[in-house]
Amino acid sequence: MTKALRYLKPFWLSVLCIIALVYGQVQAELALPDYMSDIVTYGIQYSGIENATPQALRASTLAHMEYFMSSGDAQELESHYTLVKQGDAEYLSTYPDLANEDIFIHSDSTDLSDLVKKPLLIVGMLSEESVLKGMNLSSADQLWTVLEAQPQMADQILSQADSRISGYSDDNLKAAAIMMLKSEYKSLGMDTGAMQSNYIAREGVTMLWIALAGSVCAMLSAYLASRAATGAARNMRRDVFARTESFSSEEFSRFSSASLITRTTNDIQQVQQVLTMMLRIVLFAPLMGFTALFKVLRYPQMLWILGLVIGIIVLVMAIAFTTTLPKFRVIQKLIDRLNLVTREFLDGMLVIRAFNNQTVEEKRFNDVNTDITRVNLFVNRALALIMPIMTFLMSAISVLIIWVAARQIDLGTMQIGAMMAFLQYAMHVLMSFMIVAAIFIMLPRSAVSAKRIFEVLETRPTILDPKDPQQLPAANEPVVFDHVYFKYPKAEEYVLEDVNFTAQPGQTVAFIGSTGSGKSTLINLIPRFFDVSKGSISIGGVDIRNVTQHDLRSRIGYIPQKGVLFSGTVESNLKYADPDASEEQIQSALEISQSKEFVDTLPQGAESPIAQGGTNVSGGQKQRLSIARALTKKADIFIFDDTFSALDYKTDARLREALAVMVRRTRATVFIVAQRISTIMHADQIVVLDQGKVAGIGTHAELMKNCSVYQEIAYSQLSKEELAHE
Repeated sequence: MTKALRYLKPFWLSVLCIIALVYGQVQAELALPDYMSDIVTYGIQYSGIENATPQALRASTLAHMEYFMSSGDAQELESHYTLVKQGDAEYLSTYPDLANEDIFIHSDSTDLSDLVKKPLLIVGMLSEESVLKGMNLSSADQLWTVLEAQPQMADQILSQADSRISGYSDDNLKAAAIMMLKSEYKSLGMDTGAMQSNYIAREGVTMLWIALAGSVCAMLSAYLASRAATGAARNMRRDVFARTESFSSEEFSRFSSASLITRTTNDIQQVQQVLTMMLRIVLFAPLMGFTALFKVLRYPQMLWILGLVIGIIVLVMAIAFTTTLPKFRVIQKLIDRLNLVTREFLDGMLVIRAFNNQTVEEKRFNDVNTDITRVNLFVNRALALIMPIMTFLMSAISVLIIWVAARQIDLGTMQIGAMMAFLQYAMHVLMSFMIVAAIFIMLPRSAVSAKRIFEVLETRPTILDPKDPQQLPAANEPVVFDHVYFKYPKAEEYVLEDVNFTAQPGQTVAFIGSTGSGKSTLINLIPRFFDVSKGSISIGGVDIRNVTQHDLRSRIGYIPQKGVLFSGTVESNLKYADPDASEEQIQSALEISQSKEFVDTLPQGAESPIAQGGTNVSGGQKQRLSIARALTKKADIFIFDDTFSALDYKTDARLREALAVMVRRTRATVFIVAQRISTIMHADQIVVLDQGKVAGIGTHAELMKNCSVYQEIAYSQLSKEELAHE
């Protein structure tokens, strides 16, 4: 899979943007729980009061607080406040009972929470009826009168207060001080309801902007990830196709056509999906998980819950991983098999019907279809179990967190907002672990697909262009087979042995022999579909292995044993050999190949459509159009690999006659593989092959005199009178 990542290199800028956007999305999503916690704690519980620093204090409250402060702290506190009358403070309402009381306004932005929260809390506590009764006092005013007369009592009260609040945490102390401050604000006539509404609205709008920013980052990163992954898959398909084009017949024998199609489509699709996930989720999940984990570290008393659930998740994923991994390899092989059976069924449909073997083929298809269905069901069921298990774990963890946090809230060591924030952060951590685990389950399948893709990409063609290529002669020159030997890769015996002959320009050289004698193999050596094992083939003294494949094949017109047409029109198929072919070339090729007569009868002539594979023309017409395509090309060498077999004798004779005229005019070299004596008996040179060896070379007349193999073939097809007449 790491090799597939190399295909993201052209999209490095997009990848960097995705990383930045994913980071922004993570930060946006993780900022929201803190804002929600603040809204619950400060907005709802504390009426919008964010800290224990009083924004305004009655003069009497400030004086009472100073009883429980050192003189230095009292001076420090007074230095941050400005004395004003109630009427001068715009945000204060005028109440008759406070009309003549002085008010101190906080005049700077200094946080005085640590300085004031304990004195403020003590002053509030001393106003409670239960505390006053314990001191045998009837009212708070009486208490302050006593303290004014006996200042030493302040130390005693402070000591008692310290004892009472000794179990308070900083958060508890801050919360209690804020509640006292809220009471103070109400006494001042401040609109705490408006303060609460303003705080919630302000924080809520901020949350909306953060959520919007996170959504924009998510959409942009998803777009760029899809674009980059799609581009990488496109380049991968292009490279697989290009590498497949460079394969010789030896490499094609390693991969079936069905497998190559699966690798180019299904396997690359699998890799594309994982690349998209890696750019988005694989970046997002760890960033989210680790950042959220740092957030929950603020609540150490709850961490054991996360540890427990993460352990369970890892165990579940490990079981799923070990169970499904072997099946992914099986699935890809079964897809190959399914494609192979389907392809054979479609290609051989007429034969299947002719032999009434539809039931046999249905069984073959059903067998492989059942196998792939069974394996897919197993994998999908195994993976489907993960989601309900994870959903149950998420619900269980939520209940457990709320239950444990409720006890903490009851003890005063945790706020409701903090519990809600922890719950959300815990969910983020668990979801991140689940996503990462799910990715690790998907990666093996994609790794199998990537391996199959790179098996193709890393297969080095055995037929390569030379580093310092030579040029073929400009004019057509003799083609020389110099003691040529050939055997297939890993084979022990030679298919061709010591083939030695020369084909002169303007000559027609024919090959004949029994089935399996090596005729097609021999002529496939000329365009380098295979390379000779020993010996050499040269054109004008230049070994064809020292010439680039493009230059060599540009001089050759090749007609395969099986006629192949491409979807398009008659004209587009002919111009496949030469895109710049003139109308004159096309018409000449149609005439020589004996195709003009039936092409002219088509509704649109040369513009008539050709279906995929040429299924809308007969076998003979397909063969003639394949011949016309090669003849459209101004080639020096023409290779006919048993291409006259689908033609009737009359068409065969007319085509050979027209071809002979063209050869004399252009001095092209023609190689013909044929089974029929009548097709080749007028050739300038006939090479007779028998079990890969040359049994005779010469003209028809010469071979009839001195080659027993040729005589046997000739007499098996024609009578002595017919041969003599010919």
